[in-house]
Amino acid sequence: MKEDAMAQAEELGAITVPGGEGQVERIREITGGKGVNAAFDFVGVGATVTTAMRSVARQGRVTIVGIGNLSPYEWAFLSTPYEAELVNTYWGTVEELHEVVDMYKAGQIVPQVTTYPLDRALEAYQALVDGEISGRAVVVPHPA
Repeated sequence: MKEDAMAQAEELGAITVPGGEGQVERIREITGGKGVNAAFDFVGVGATVTTAMRSVARQGRVTIVGIGNLSPYEWAFLSTPYEAELVNTYWGTVEELHEVVDMYKAGQIVPQVTTYPLDRALEAYQALVDGEISGRAVVVPHPA
């Protein structure tokens, strides 16, 4: 859990719930017992998929974005909310890409980007490995 990332999400209007024991119960409490309509798993390991599936509402949708370590998710009919969907995506559709670009152009999306010059690419990679990157790291060539 990255506390700075959670604080930043809260500044942008998110309601955050720390990970660990009681997380699903807290999510259900916040949603009046219903669960969330949509969950996005940016990690993609069995434990995070399980948390998302236990937190999703009936007829909700869990989208796995992260590839993680490919650990399995144990699915069972009776432990999954009725008509909940579990999907994965590596990218999305071309139409969704156009929507995202339009949202960016309209100022609805403000990406968090840290740039590194090409000669500091290994530093950028190490910061990523160490979990020190908020948003995205972009390595850029030296100006001409």
